[in-house]
Amino acid sequence: MTEPFVYGLCKENGKKYIIFSIYIQEFFTHAYRFSYLRENPLVIFGHTARVWDCQFVDRYLISISEDATCRVWKNTLMAKGEGDEDGDCLACWEGHIGKNVWSCAVSPEHKIVATGGQDSGIRLWSFVSIKNNNIESEDDLTAMELPTTSPSIPETFRNFCLTDINTIVACSSEGYLSRNQLGEWSVLYSDPGFKKYAMMSQSPCGRIVIVGSIEGHLLLVSTESAFEPIKLKVHGPKIFEMFIETSHDSNVFYIISIGFGESILLHRFDISNRTKPVFQTLYKLGEPVERTTMLSMKLVEETRILICGSREGALIIYEFPSLSSENYQDGSESVSIKPLMQLRRSHGRQAISCVTLKSQTDQEVNFWTTGRDGCYIQYRLVRNSKSKNDQEEDDSCSHDSADDETPQVTKLGIASQGDTMIETSRWKLEKVYRNKVTKGWLEGALWIDDELLLLGFYRKRFFVYNETKTFELVSIACGGAHRRWQFKAVDIKLNLATFTFVRKEHLYAYFRNESSANGGFSSTVIQDNFHGRDVRAIRYLNSTITDDPSFPLVFASAGEDTVLKFHQYIPSSNSKFATLSSVRKHTSVIKSIDTSKGIDTLLFTSGAREELWCWKLEVSMPPNMKEGDLLYLNCLEWAVCPAVSQVIETRIMDITVYAINPEQGLHLVGVGYSDSTVRIWLFNEKTRQFSLVADGSWHRRCLLQIDHVVIPGEQDRVLFFTGATDGRVAVWDISEELHECIQDVAGLEADPTRTAAKFDEPFYSYQPHQSGINCLQVAFNEKVIVTGGEDNALVAAKFDLPSKDKIVPCGKHCSILDAHASSVTGKIIKWMVENLNAVLSTSTDQRLNLWAINDMGLDGVTLDLIDATFVDVPDPSTMDTIEYGDATHTAISGIGFESFKIPLSS
Repeated sequence: MTEPFVYGLCKENGKKYIIFSIYIQEFFTHAYRFSYLRENPLVIFGHTARVWDCQFVDRYLISISEDATCRVWKNTLMAKGEGDEDGDCLACWEGHIGKNVWSCAVSPEHKIVATGGQDSGIRLWSFVSIKNNNIESEDDLTAMELPTTSPSIPETFRNFCLTDINTIVACSSEGYLSRNQLGEWSVLYSDPGFKKYAMMSQSPCGRIVIVGSIEGHLLLVSTESAFEPIKLKVHGPKIFEMFIETSHDSNVFYIISIGFGESILLHRFDISNRTKPVFQTLYKLGEPVERTTMLSMKLVEETRILICGSREGALIIYEFPSLSSENYQDGSESVSIKPLMQLRRSHGRQAISCVTLKSQTDQEVNFWTTGRDGCYIQYRLVRNSKSKNDQEEDDSCSHDSADDETPQVTKLGIASQGDTMIETSRWKLEKVYRNKVTKGWLEGALWIDDELLLLGFYRKRFFVYNETKTFELVSIACGGAHRRWQFKAVDIKLNLATFTFVRKEHLYAYFRNESSANGGFSSTVIQDNFHGRDVRAIRYLNSTITDDPSFPLVFASAGEDTVLKFHQYIPSSNSKFATLSSVRKHTSVIKSIDTSKGIDTLLFTSGAREELWCWKLEVSMPPNMKEGDLLYLNCLEWAVCPAVSQVIETRIMDITVYAINPEQGLHLVGVGYSDSTVRIWLFNEKTRQFSLVADGSWHRRCLLQIDHVVIPGEQDRVLFFTGATDGRVAVWDISEELHECIQDVAGLEADPTRTAAKFDEPFYSYQPHQSGINCLQVAFNEKVIVTGGEDNALVAAKFDLPSKDKIVPCGKHCSILDAHASSVTGKIIKWMVENLNAVLSTSTDQRLNLWAINDMGLDGVTLDLIDATFVDVPDPSTMDTIEYGDATHTAISGIGFESFKIPLSS
């Protein structure tokens, strides 16, 4: 066992304590109280990395850790004798990103906790709200009791629904439907048919409650007494589940009812005439291709789309021809509708517990699903803009098992087999993002004030997790997941919220009524963070996404925290930039970013564990955009390249991308691997598939850099340049093989990991450095290659290409051996300023150097230092530039980010 390290002594209320941090199998905190040294110490588990500090605050412990969290624990040594057995974690504050919360401070009145992290962020947390945010036992809950209608027959809760944070409508075991408002019960309806069985649901506005019986009846009740209760026979056997949605017309409601073993029915309920409401059954939903049990639904009135989630993890989508009652006639049978598409195993084999809508237009629907696999997934349903001929071709090529004579054929997909998009002639379903947030169940999601709240159960507790700001808002001990529960909140800080659940026929409720004045805030960001750890890749995007010179400046960054971020340059703001979106999909460090324009705008990211992802970018300006307004940016998860190395530690060190046939959506992706292999992948936008074109291992050392140039001609000539840790640069020309391969894309995709061509010997090679080449820039027009290496040197080499199969060096290489005081790390950038060829270089010496490239004809080139400046970013590791407006913008990242603006006229 590792010996414990004493981190400090402290004194609280006249009693001495000693704090230890110890490593066994995971990191945790030991707290000893001297008066109980001979007893078992309090051992607290929870942190997943080293604990840097721990403080006593009243009857609590606050610890900070290398795992980037600050945790609050119950100090049961001080609460001894109160029935506590261990130090439970009452809060886990996860606002910091990456690695290490270094410091922690508590206000003198013990109301606010401040934390500072390695991500350069400073956050404030409410300590007062800890007691109200973490409900530890049923003693802290309100036990609801039904009014007794008969002294001899006790009534229990059969079912209930929460119409607002202060109102509960419940059905009793004696068939009474009662409403509790602010603690007062009143009977709304009674029917013996609901004694043994009652399914309940309420409209989102809380004005309508529906109850389903074991005999297939629907009971519709107005909580405002706007109409008399209506009981209708709609199913033969018992009603399994019901859903109710509001309409743009406040008097119209849509009801979906599911009978046990029967079809799903869509009803329209109109209460415009309060004395005679109109109930109409519009559609009968046909069975999916794979029979499933529906658990969640969401109706989108603008597009007449119904999104369903099933117990088996299937996502089913229906499209209705109309939702109005004009085509309905009394006595007519409901129209049968087949599913438009079905995506199986979207959450593996676990149930889709909730479908949440965020935004919709008549052309696009954005929605989220949560599942009992602990994940949430963002989807986008876009109206298809294909031509009529393309639509007919798609329909004729359908290979589904449905009847070909049926006008609507269900499109199938299996998410677990990589199907992230389903396309029909009218709609296209795309998976945008997926993330796992808990080992327990996710049972719901809410969008409040443009922030995503996730609801779930884990370890016999109900929790509300703010996914947008990454911390837990509320945790309630309730005994675990329940078949019937409800949660409602008014604001994002949950100042007004209610959680209710039924257990063993008893109803329990947690009513939350807090205010910001009492410390009810969740967290306050004093200084926001950029990335939690070193930034390894940065890229300006404007040259790929738009030709408009007035378009706001956009750039992407990524690094060791595995997060891909998109930012917008805002000159008028204090921080000068705002983060538009963050994507966490890589499992390890991201080392490179590149872009390409084909049918769509694509972004490629790569890094450790041989991960190479392709993303589809959609960036647009809001209407009437003003200075300071943020762009609309969507980053869609598009494709992932298969791993081919047998060693899991293999890393992708660098990539370069060339759209070899943009009209057909074909892109060449040159990849340098840590196992010394260079591989060229072909990415097909239409099939969203990577295929291996060529590979080779000439360097025999870890590849660090790869770049390419295109020599225009009848058939473009593509040269690839690679640099490795052996200090050598190789030039590869396999243009003929590449053009031959793309003539048979289908053949490549039939076996996508089989190599079509080989890198045997390079077209040309030379050794500019003694050790690793950290940066490599090729400028074909000047026929110059500039490299920077671990030996602190900057080398420029000029070449000539007199023929198709020959390369001739011009003069000696220009080597600046002391270009920097340490290894050259940042990507060398080349551009022209007033007809002057120039390059930028940066290094771990935190200098940014500007060099002029002087062409000496047959004698080669020279590098002359023009200017230099100090960089505030420690360990600068990457750099990019773009000409924007009247200046060149240079972005440098390492542990942080800094931007320089160089006037083009200087």
